[in-house]
Amino acid sequence: MPVIKPDTLTEFVSHIVRATGATEEGANLVAGSLVRGNLAGHDSHGVVRIRQYLDTIADGKLDPAAEPVIVNEMGGITKIDAQQSFGQIAAHFAMQVTIDKARTHGLAATGLMNCNHVGRLGEWVEMAAEQGLIGLAFCNGGRPGGLVAPFGGAGRLLGTNPIAAAVPVAGRPPVMMDFATSIAPEGKVRVALNKGVPIPADWVLDKQGQPTPNPQDLYDGGMLLPMAQHKGYGLSLLVEFLGGILTGQGCPAFPDYPTLRNGVLFIVLSPDAFRPAVDFLNESAALCEQTKAVPPAPGFEEVLLPGEPEQHTTERRQVEGIPIDETTWAQLVEAARQWNVSLPNLN
Repeated sequence: MPVIKPDTLTEFVSHIVRATGATEEGANLVAGSLVRGNLAGHDSHGVVRIRQYLDTIADGKLDPAAEPVIVNEMGGITKIDAQQSFGQIAAHFAMQVTIDKARTHGLAATGLMNCNHVGRLGEWVEMAAEQGLIGLAFCNGGRPGGLVAPFGGAGRLLGTNPIAAAVPVAGRPPVMMDFATSIAPEGKVRVALNKGVPIPADWVLDKQGQPTPNPQDLYDGGMLLPMAQHKGYGLSLLVEFLGGILTGQGCPAFPDYPTLRNGVLFIVLSPDAFRPAVDFLNESAALCEQTKAVPPAPGFEEVLLPGEPEQHTTERRQVEGIPIDETTWAQLVEAARQWNVSLPNLN
């Protein structure tokens, strides 16, 4: 299993993306986003996605040279058409628009449609929190017909439909939450498949509706289950309403849903529209301190805030490097050959 320095991996992936027709700036953005997913320990949203992106380009459903455009504005509300661009390019643009409008209006929302896979949703709400704002995101999408069964059902209907939020805190990194409303992201099943390891038996039902530890069963007509049973199912439907129907992207459950897309709703709030921002930041820090002071339960070393596991993993992988499973590495090597990109020196 190769272990690669983050800068080396970013440069390598950027060259592949650039070779497909993306601008240098866009390629750097996509590659940087994917590698940050690996750094955070979310390999499901890291460079494993490159094969998916190249297949989408080959199918004519991703335009590497496309740029997102604003199609409608009303005060703090914006609608953006990604025009089938790389999802990371569209998400970065949309969140920056939302941040700028939240500074003016105190509250802003942006709907994003015709968008390919945006990567790790939490990255975009962190953009807002790093600038002292509160970021929220709802992202629907998936392949036509869905991939996730509704609670109590034994058939595909919904996307994995992640929700993310990031809150700025005085003296600390933002508190960040980012989770699929399915019991696990599809990408984690893909990583298990690439590694040749089983998945927990409560993640997936096979096409006969039976629990299975075999990740391949998901891709042979099986389905993911919602997280937390009926609670995750309810949140998933909420994401379909906000990320899919409200933005105009549609839902995988609809018979006319064309292809795998992300529909995204970003919401950004400016704390100083509600109260002095310094008071909000300080009280948020106090809540974090009180949370961290709770004695750990047996089997735990400490109480972690949302986002801290990713921060710790990032610090470790910045030093040790990023492990890439053999299947994913083979896919990257094949992509490099396909697009005449030189392989990196791993020594």
